[in-house]
Amino acid sequence: MLAEKRREWAVARLGPSLQRMRWDRLTLGIGLGYTLLAWSLSYGTVLPQLRDDLHLSASLASLHGSMFGFCLLIMALFGSRILARMPNRLSLGCSVTGMVSGGVLFGFGHSPVLTLTGAGIAGAGAALMVIVVPAVVFAHQPQAPTHAMSTLNAFPMISSTLLPLAVSAAAAATISWRVAYVAPLLLIGTAIAVIAGRSPVPGTAVPEPARLREVASVAHIRRRWLVLVFGVMVEIGTVTWASSIMHDLGHASKGSAASLTIGFFVGMFAGRLALSRLLERIDEQLLLILSFVGSLGFLAPFLIGPGLAVRIIGLTGLGISLSPVYPLSVTRIFELHDDTNALGRVAALASGAGVTFGPLLLGVLSDMAGLAWATVVLPVFAIGGLITLGRPQSA
Repeated sequence: MLAEKRREWAVARLGPSLQRMRWDRLTLGIGLGYTLLAWSLSYGTVLPQLRDDLHLSASLASLHGSMFGFCLLIMALFGSRILARMPNRLSLGCSVTGMVSGGVLFGFGHSPVLTLTGAGIAGAGAALMVIVVPAVVFAHQPQAPTHAMSTLNAFPMISSTLLPLAVSAAAAATISWRVAYVAPLLLIGTAIAVIAGRSPVPGTAVPEPARLREVASVAHIRRRWLVLVFGVMVEIGTVTWASSIMHDLGHASKGSAASLTIGFFVGMFAGRLALSRLLERIDEQLLLILSFVGSLGFLAPFLIGPGLAVRIIGLTGLGISLSPVYPLSVTRIFELHDDTNALGRVAALASGAGVTFGPLLLGVLSDMAGLAWATVVLPVFAIGGLITLGRPQSA
């Protein structure tokens, strides 16, 4: 089984001519599900407006982003029995329902209790998708699972690019950011129901906790898990606070600050689409090292400037540099074992840890020392990933 999976990954890296990814209603529905996930959880784009509306501290505001990571951790650690009783079709339906309903509650909530509750519900729905989808994709796309995962992981960049434009357009038209956030959310949820609502979903086994511990105890998996945590911390920390950085440190208006973050998502979208071709020329380990080195190089102009133009260039370059980290790290984890279900939860735990603690640490430090000093943790995360990659490998 493991040898067969490695042959599939080798085929996937040879380029589009040999990739046999099948596009159907379920695959498109999963892609739209990832788009919905990114839209429902893109709190960073509206963070300045949310803080002004509800008079929130940086720590409390950052909790909205951390709620997704917290729910992901809880679901991955303690959700085995729940997931074991739920067919994948029902899990994905609950996921979409949670992201839509939670996003609506967040968008229309006028108190921190309501917005945090909405973020928690959306986080629980997103957690279901993150845990269930990888195994579903591997079962549904056996000829090209890596290419499928890489391509589907480019879908979130679509909504991450459009949301800042929607928020900026709403500000220019004196429409509430809440409408710009909620209306497309409902449209995406409806599109998923229409396109993939009746599609059959392959069943997959849910690992027992003991099996999860066994897989997670493998030294290579632990090290690559840590690389994924550091990568997610840099990515989500940047996504959550980019608009605030452009506003508070770059002195852009709130509406402009949202639109100026688009470069990050465009860069990441382009990088993930080009990943298959890059892997034809560059070894995975070297590409991951270059990704963290590049992120360190581009973090400096993004965080320091001078001027908005330099910050935009730095942010765009940062998106390009970080684009291979998540899909490559997940793929490297999946290469080391044949239990895709347990590995999906291992990867979900890494994402949950990164999403929970990355933005929250930035928020807490911002309250303590100011946003300019708090952003120092982003290059520290990148250095952590680089050091972990550079450690000698052991069995």
